[in-house]
Amino acid sequence: MRTRAEIAVASAVALMVAAGPGVALASWAGGGSGAGSSKAVTMPSGNTPSASVTGRNVTVTWAAATLPGPTAVDGYVVNRYDASTNASQTVGASCSGTVAALTCTEAAVTPGSWYYKVRPKKGAWLGAQSAASANVSVASPALSFSSSTTLSTLPTTLNGSIAAFITGETITFRLDNPTSGTVLTGSATPSTIPANGQATISVTIPAGTSNGSHTVYAVGSSGSQASGAITVAVDITPPTISAITVAKTTGYSPGAIKQGGTYYVYADVTDPSPSSGIASVKANVSTVTTGATAVNLVAGSYSVGGVSYNYRSASQTANAILSAGAKAYSVTATDNVSLSSTSNGSVTVDNTAPAGSDVQSTNGGGTAGKIQANDAIVYTFTEPIDPASVLAGWTGAATTVTLRFTTNGGGDRVVIADATNTTVLPINRLNLNGTAYITTSGNGTGTMTMSGSTITITVTSMGTAVSGTAPASTMTWQLVAGMYDQAGNACPAATKTQTGGPKVNF
Repeated sequence: MRTRAEIAVASAVALMVAAGPGVALASWAGGGSGAGSSKAVTMPSGNTPSASVTGRNVTVTWAAATLPGPTAVDGYVVNRYDASTNASQTVGASCSGTVAALTCTEAAVTPGSWYYKVRPKKGAWLGAQSAASANVSVASPALSFSSSTTLSTLPTTLNGSIAAFITGETITFRLDNPTSGTVLTGSATPSTIPANGQATISVTIPAGTSNGSHTVYAVGSSGSQASGAITVAVDITPPTISAITVAKTTGYSPGAIKQGGTYYVYADVTDPSPSSGIASVKANVSTVTTGATAVNLVAGSYSVGGVSYNYRSASQTANAILSAGAKAYSVTATDNVSLSSTSNGSVTVDNTAPAGSDVQSTNGGGTAGKIQANDAIVYTFTEPIDPASVLAGWTGAATTVTLRFTTNGGGDRVVIADATNTTVLPINRLNLNGTAYITTSGNGTGTMTMSGSTITITVTSMGTAVSGTAPASTMTWQLVAGMYDQAGNACPAATKTQTGGPKVNF
C-alpha cells in the first residue's frame, strides 16, 4: 500500500467526449502531497442570444455560461445564419474568433434576414450551440427625395435622405450610372455616415441634362449604393401660335375694321410639352392704333368667324383717320422660361359703306311667273355683308326663314322674317310690282344662304299663301338700316330696283 508521500504531485487533464458534437468532459488535478482524485466536467451550452439592428450594424447579446465551481469560460464563438436557407455566414471582425465579452457588434452587415447562435469556449473545448436568436432584418441602402422629382427647370437642387449606409462612409453622387455616370454636386449631413446609417442629402442636377427619365445614385465609400428616379421635363420649345385674327367687336366676320371702329385681337396659343406655361401674349397693332405696341391678350374661350381662340385682347379703337388697305400687325407669345414666338398677320381697313346692288329671282319650281317651292330670290350687295347683321347668330350657312306673302294693290309683297316669324330681317320687303303673284296672303318658309356678296332665299313651302301666275314686272327691294359689312360700315336704308327691265320672275 502506497503512502500519501509516495503519491507524486501531478497535474493531469482527461477528456471524455460525450454524445453529440461540441460537448466535452474535462478533469483537472491539483498539486501537493496526500491522496489525489479527479472528476470529469461537462462544457455548458450557450445561452440564447438577442440581436438588434442599428443601421447596418447588428449588436448580439447573451448571458454568461459557467462551469461548475463556478469556473468562467474563456469566451464565446458567435455564428450568423441566413434566415431563409439556414446557411452559415462569415461573421464580421468584431464578432469573429473568440469573444470574451457578453456582447459584440457586427458592423457593415450585408442586407438580409439573419439569426445568431453562440457557443461557450474553454481552452480548446467548445460547448454546444445556443438556440437561435429571433430573426433580424438588415435593410438595403435606400435613397428618397423630399422635393419634387419632376424637374421643369435646370439647374435644380433636390433634397432628400439616405438610410442603411455603412457607418463611417462618405457619399458621392452620380447620374445614370453608379461608376461612370456624370459626377453630381451634392452633400450629406452629417458628412460621415453615423451608426444609424442615415443622413440628409442635397444634390444638384445640372443645366444641359436631357429631358426624360434619369437615375440619381448615392455611392458610399465602402461600397453602399442607392438610387432614386427623376424626370427632367424642361421647356425648351417656344409657344406655338396656331391662329391670329383681328375682328370688329360686333358681328361674325373677322379680318376687317374701319377707321374709328372698335376691334379685338384674337390668338390661339399653346406651349408644347413639356410646358412651363404661357407667361404673356401681346399684340402690336400700332399700324391701326397709334402707340399700341404691346396690347395684352387674356386667356379665355372665344370664337369669331367660326374659329375658336384661347386669347383675346380688350376692346381697342382704331385711329379716327386711317387709310384703307391692309395693315400689318403681330402677336408675340412668351412662356414662363422666357421662350417666345411671334406670328405676323394683316387686317384690312375698309372705310366704304356697303349698299344694295341688285335683286333677281330664279325659277326652280317649273312654272315661270308663279312662286313655287325651289324658286329663289337673290339679293346682291356691293360687298360682303356680315351675316350676323342680317340675323343674330347667323354664320352665312343655310338657315330657315319665314316668307310673308301679301296681296297688295300696289304690287304683291314678300317680307323676310326669322324662323319664328317674330323679327323682320333688315333685308326687309320685296315689292313684286305685280298683283297676280299672290292670290291669297299667308306665310311660307324658305332657306337663306350667303355666298360672297349675295344672299339667296330659296322657297321651301308656300305654306298658307296661294300663288298665281304673273306677267313680266320689275321688282323693287326695300332695305332698312341695321346691316353692316365685315368692317362694320353701316349699310344705309335704300330702295333698289331690279336691273334688266321688266321680266317674268320666278
